[in-house]
Amino acid sequence: MRISALIFVLTLFFSTIGYIFWQQEMQYLLPTPKPKNYKAVLPNEPIQFDFSTVREGESKPKLFHFFSPNCPCSRFNLKHFNALRKKYNQNVNFYAVVTDDENAADARDMLDSDITVVIDTNEKLAQACGVYSTPQAAILTENNTLFFRGNYNKARYCTAKESNYVQMALDSLVAKKSPPHFVELATESYGCALDEHPESVVL
Repeated sequence: MRISALIFVLTLFFSTIGYIFWQQEMQYLLPTPKPKNYKAVLPNEPIQFDFSTVREGESKPKLFHFFSPNCPCSRFNLKHFNALRKKYNQNVNFYAVVTDDENAADARDMLDSDITVVIDTNEKLAQACGVYSTPQAAILTENNTLFFRGNYNKARYCTAKESNYVQMALDSLVAKKSPPHFVELATESYGCALDEHPESVVL
């Protein structure tokens, strides 16, 4: 009887540890499942969206940072995102994109106070840019064509300098070069699905 109880306790213990490990680590090492009817958007494609709802009178390139305060991966990359913004904000307009009012309030608490938070309620902007996970960046030229859409880094804490994909894309954009040719890991979505975290400018 004692052996059976011990086996049960140990099984429960290791199952719990395994579940926590999956929740906090393993699931984010796998690509985010693509939504049904997903349409990829490729570099140099024009983005079909009414950008006057975001900010008028600006002709700079744009970086849309798709962000969820509830997503561990989004929180892990905050320091890196803020560093990019400080480095490139003279040349590029930065926006944080969330999916609802509650997430917008949390995002404003976590991000710099002067960043525009865009509430993409129906994911129109995300779909226009081919984004379905967080954190992801969509970089657009001043003519609103897609320059780069993808991951910030292959490492969840953005510590691998050789794979700072967004930074490399911004360097090319500012230097008026063509988008870099990245490995698939740069553009295959990882992190949290947008519709898993139904979380300012209202679109």
